[in-house]
Amino acid sequence: MARILVLDGHSAAALAFTRSAGRAKHWVAVAANRGLFAPAKVSRYCSLAFEYPISTDDAEVFVEAVLKFVRENSIDLVIPITDWTLQPLSEMRQVFEGVCKVVLPPRAAVELAGDKYRTIELAGTLGIAVPPTRLVTHIQDLEAVRAWKFPLVVKDRSSVRRVGHKTVFGSVAYAFEDGELHRKVTERLEAAGDVLIQQFVAGDGIGFSCFVTPDAVSLPFAWKRIREADPRGSASSCRQAIAADDQLCDASSRLVRAVGFEGIAMVEYKRSDHGEHVLMEINGRPWGSIALPIVSGIDYPEYLIRWYLDGIPPPAKKHYQEGVTCRRLIGELRHLANVRKGKPAYWPGRYPSFWSSLLRIAVPWYPGLHYDEMWLTDLRPGVAELGNWIRARFR
Repeated sequence: MARILVLDGHSAAALAFTRSAGRAKHWVAVAANRGLFAPAKVSRYCSLAFEYPISTDDAEVFVEAVLKFVRENSIDLVIPITDWTLQPLSEMRQVFEGVCKVVLPPRAAVELAGDKYRTIELAGTLGIAVPPTRLVTHIQDLEAVRAWKFPLVVKDRSSVRRVGHKTVFGSVAYAFEDGELHRKVTERLEAAGDVLIQQFVAGDGIGFSCFVTPDAVSLPFAWKRIREADPRGSASSCRQAIAADDQLCDASSRLVRAVGFEGIAMVEYKRSDHGEHVLMEINGRPWGSIALPIVSGIDYPEYLIRWYLDGIPPPAKKHYQEGVTCRRLIGELRHLANVRKGKPAYWPGRYPSFWSSLLRIAVPWYPGLHYDEMWLTDLRPGVAELGNWIRARFR
């Protein structure tokens, strides 16, 4: 079996990859930023853990540390999980040539997918519905959105990027009136130099994932968000597998092909009351809710590892169980903490109530329900994450 290094051990996707690779009898090491709590490190499937220098501080120092670990431990495959590690590894991928393989889409695809503005522009040319979007580089550019209705979304064009000699982490905020819009745009212009303004799109969050090879878009899977850690917009705390309809498959397949992906990818939409899928963003890396397709019947990490190590392509399609629900306990607790504050002023449309959310979350199990982190066969990561969350609350 292969020797695999999973990075970003703090993330839910890293835990899913660690468990998948471990169950397939691979030797697995888990790494994370120095000083960062990483539940995947305490998984029963983790044979060795190590900390690397903070990847967003100095990319070269980070890559050198990973390369040193790879050589000392005869690693066959490195799997970056988040943009924190994927981007610097993509930029310096040549140093791993002849040493080991790294799960990376083509460099141009990494750069395009990491730029939300270019992704929206590309999708528009493909006939995919997108929210009205404006790239703002000067405060005077806001004149172009004066006629747009509030709330407006103030969104960085990248989740993480280098600006000069510093790393800028992306953010998403909402503006409900002119003064708030000017203030938030000014803050982001000072931090990053530009920012996106989008019209708010109401509706259910819909996700589509697939496996992209040079020859085909395979293993389609779809899900609906049930709850989000922050109902105003964040990672899902609970989601359910649904059928991947032809329209969703066609639009998403054309988009990931146009971006130039290879490997696994996820496309996120909002489904309006009229049934239209409006593109939100695209991820060309493992996503936080990847445990859902795994427990539903499509083990993306297993197929990805086979493809990179042995060149074995995935099947075109695989039946998965619709209606399976997967939730993250810590995300559910954060959801309750957020909805307890009440509906934000001027919030448009539906907003969950605390008591209805509590009643649903209080049911610990029912047929078809799974947890991202709490596995009876691998309890330590879930227990450790819950303990860390409780300690943080008391602090």
